[in-house]
Amino acid sequence: MKTLIALIVTTVMTFLSTALFANEKNAPVKFLKVETIIDHYIDASLNGNTELVDHLFSEDFYYSTPNNRSTETIKRRALIKHLKSLKGVKIESHSEYQFVEKNEDCSIVRIITTFDTFQRHDYVTLCNSKDGWKISNVVVTYPVK
Repeated sequence: MKTLIALIVTTVMTFLSTALFANEKNAPVKFLKVETIIDHYIDASLNGNTELVDHLFSEDFYYSTPNNRSTETIKRRALIKHLKSLKGVKIESHSEYQFVEKNEDCSIVRIITTFDTFQRHDYVTLCNSKDGWKISNVVVTYPVK
């Protein structure tokens, strides 16, 4: 009888741990704070660390850069492909970020990246979903000094 109970408990525990770990692999950013998602985005785009890049962006994500009164738009898949192509590449720059708006549902962050001869501002919108914080869009501007 003790063997049967031990077998049942072991089976249940194995099933539960497998289900929990499998769920965690599908959404490794689910419980991360918004600041951590921003850090991962900066790390992927400037330092070539692409470990979590597949999980940072929402399905309807877009990246846009205003350019001579027209806008170039890049979708999620293209940006992920581009970031993965930069794996291990470190771009010489300094970046910092500030929250323009921050609440429990959505946040807007301005990332200021300073290069030797110019600055780039990324305005990043993040929304909290059932899968955790996801970047829904990025608008990149190049302010005139």
